[in-house]
Amino acid sequence: MRTLADVYGTDVEIISRSDQVVRAYCRTDAPDQVHQLLRQCGFTSSGSHDLCCYQLPDYLSFPDRMKAASMATDRLDEAGYRVGIVPHLVVGYVGENCIVQTEVQRLAATRRTPAAGAAPEQSDLPAPPSVRPAARTR
Repeated sequence: MRTLADVYGTDVEIISRSDQVVRAYCRTDAPDQVHQLLRQCGFTSSGSHDLCCYQLPDYLSFPDRMKAASMATDRLDEAGYRVGIVPHLVVGYVGENCIVQTEVQRLAATRRTPAAGAAPEQSDLPAPPSVRPAARTR
């Protein structure tokens, strides 16, 4: 079974939908360190059959769940893992390996594929200076 992290190409995806339950989805082949870091931040496995899905306990207030999700994101980033998190869960700084986008934005980005023969997107970088051809000699 593929998880959100498998679909989005990250190591962990941390989300919360309208039910305010904060869930973390690991890659199906995630290393043990990922699972340990999530558990250290308060995430629990949602069932023995699915070791790739975690959630924060219901007894935590939503602001405390936000803090725990941000802390997990920070610790995973420090360990060198790529983490996706929805913007409304971010409290404070998130690291360079973190992707802060809504789930809808992430899904749309994964579905975008360039058409065959289409030119690549232009970047905001300036064009490289032109190289003058060498002078011809006879």
